[in-house]
Amino acid sequence: MFRMLLVFLAMLAIGGCFDSTPPLAEERRLLLSAADFAAYQAPAAGRYEKLVSYAARSIDLSFESAGSDWFYLYSGVSLYPRASDALMTSYAETFGASFGLRDSGLVEQELEFELELASRASLKLLTEDGEPVGNLFYATVGNKSLFAIFTGVYFERGEDFSAFIAPKLTALRAHRHADPLLSWAGSKLGFAE
Repeated sequence: MFRMLLVFLAMLAIGGCFDSTPPLAEERRLLLSAADFAAYQAPAAGRYEKLVSYAARSIDLSFESAGSDWFYLYSGVSLYPRASDALMTSYAETFGASFGLRDSGLVEQELEFELELASRASLKLLTEDGEPVGNLFYATVGNKSLFAIFTGVYFERGEDFSAFIAPKLTALRAHRHADPLLSWAGSKLGFAE
């Protein structure tokens, strides 16, 4: 048993702790993308990314828009084996975004809204010189977290945004993912999932 553990740890060290691959179609559907803003004539250009961390046992998915001088979107989803990990990520993303916006000239204003599909959620209106310019949103759904910031399109009413984001949160709630570390170890040791 000890020898098997040493072999496993050596394989993990040799195999690396991170893996970057294109997200699968089912993973892309979890993210807000330019397609979700098509009704607002948002440009469709953007890039999807997927980063798997075997040490943290997490999968991070993201979409970032590109090629527009009036519309910007960053959407990220993190998938973990435990809900507590998703909650900690949500707090970190919130703090990081607030800190990053401090020097941008954008001001955050908390919006009231009801959302039964998430255990923790926040929606903020972003303003510049008193004018609305975008939104900042985060939510945790079990062992998954969703973070989005966008400008050029904005929601001033929480109920409008709740209707807009509900399909993504429903998809996130239904999504099942395998623990990256256990899947990797199983594939290296010859166990089928």
